[in-house]
Amino acid sequence: MGAIAPTSSTEQRWTLDSLDWGRVHRDQGEEGERLFYLVAAASFMEITTDRYTRNLIDKFAGDDEITGWLAAHWLPEELQHGEALRKYVETAWPEFDWRGAYADFIAEFAPYCAGERLEPSRSREMASRCVVEMGTASFYTTLSRMARDPVLARLAQLIAQDEIRHYKHFYRYFRRYQAAERTGRGGIAKALWHRLRMIAGEDNEIAVKHVFARRQPGRAFDRRAYRSIRRGSSALIRRHFPHRMCVQMLLRPLGLGRRVSHVAVPVVEAVARRLVP
Repeated sequence: MGAIAPTSSTEQRWTLDSLDWGRVHRDQGEEGERLFYLVAAASFMEITTDRYTRNLIDKFAGDDEITGWLAAHWLPEELQHGEALRKYVETAWPEFDWRGAYADFIAEFAPYCAGERLEPSRSREMASRCVVEMGTASFYTTLSRMARDPVLARLAQLIAQDEIRHYKHFYRYFRRYQAAERTGRGGIAKALWHRLRMIAGEDNEIAVKHVFARRQPGRAFDRRAYRSIRRGSSALIRRHFPHRMCVQMLLRPLGLGRRVSHVAVPVVEAVARRLVP
């Protein structure tokens, strides 16, 4: 089934006109190149949201509150993120062929948007959605902290605020279906882990691959090239990553309780600081 068109939204807090694109300035040198890969790859993923929104709407067919929110609010805001990031890339790095790179990306990535990647139950899928929003909220919070360009910093801050709000919606829907389906902590943990592996895996590599192909034509993209880009990205964002926020958002669907969370969050945060990014 094809992509779904967004309906008009009354909740969008900002538009592309909220930013002063004439003030964009491009970071130079190695740090600027690392930033380029982060922003360009993110623009690909965000602007592809319509490809899998239909799967979510089909998954929650009959629940008008959720399907209505997905079509009228979540999808338009996510697509706006992609358009804004695309505009930033094309403004800061005008020599980059964004259209050509995205066309190559979507040709390879489209099969990964299939419905079978969803979790088997509605509660587990909503838990999985919480992980996605946790990941994006953490990424854009990091980007807003480390960007030297005030336009990029503001754009990332606006997107992060949207993603945190999206997380709250998905979490509320998760709680409703968890109660109805009586999903145990083990099933929830499995959904969280499954989505974490997807975030860190092939999806990002495919995006980076096609950014690299247009950025450095003629050079082979292999595991060595990808690891080099990943190392550079990690070095750039490590000091700015919101580890505590990330861990709190990740663990919340497990319903650990205040006393257990008081112990678990610092421990998991310490591990995360060693592993993420």
